[in-house]
Amino acid sequence: MTDNNIVTVVENNNKVLVSALGPQGPGGRTILNGSGAPSNNLGVAGDFYYDRVTTYFYGPKLIDNSWAGATSYALQQVPSEFSFEFSWELAQVTGPVSGLYSVAITHNLGFKPNVTVKTSAGDVLETGIDYNSNNQLTLTMAQPFSGTAYLS
Repeated sequence: MTDNNIVTVVENNNKVLVSALGPQGPGGRTILNGSGAPSNNLGVAGDFYYDRVTTYFYGPKLIDNSWAGATSYALQQVPSEFSFEFSWELAQVTGPVSGLYSVAITHNLGFKPNVTVKTSAGDVLETGIDYNSNNQLTLTMAQPFSGTAYLS
């Protein structure tokens, strides 16, 4: 006996009609940026400003024609104790062990960091990362190369 299963698909197109537009909502706020303190003619009340040179953050702007009275905050740069850069030459690569080459990095950051690896030619590569401790890791790779690891 043959069992024939039949599936019927029905499509419904629902339409929504808007008979009248609603009122305009309030304007959004903008984060502007530039080099140096903001000029008074830049932005409107409620806007914010980031100075890429000094890392100061201003705002909100209180009135349209002046930044006077706007609070400014000095944003801190990422301290070097939260990042580490390590370069190695081909002679520093060990292996192969079980078909893998490796580079051990002692960074003393006190945590297991994110790692970006670039070859000496500047290409970003994916490598294996073995976290030996909160202060040391080992990069593993299929082929040896010289490069730099950026940890943060």
